[in-house]
Amino acid sequence: MLSMMVAIRFAHPEERAKGFLLLARTGTVRTLRGEIYVCSEKAVAILDSYRIPYTKVPLPVNQDEVDALRNTLTTAL
Repeated sequence: MLSMMVAIRFAHPEERAKGFLLLARTGTVRTLRGEIYVCSEKAVAILDSYRIPYTKVPLPVNQDEVDALRNTLTTAL
């Protein structure tokens, strides 16, 4: 699954709004800190077809670790 995922960052706020909307319509998109969006390579191809500028960035963490952090139960001390 990770090999098919790409992390990107949009160049400008206007493109970020348009790009995020396109990504959300085409499938799953995850938003990480620092305005980093993780989506499929297929979704990135759609951004290319609409000529929305972005920069590919390295994935900051392993996606499985992100899932574990988000799905961890909280406990009251």
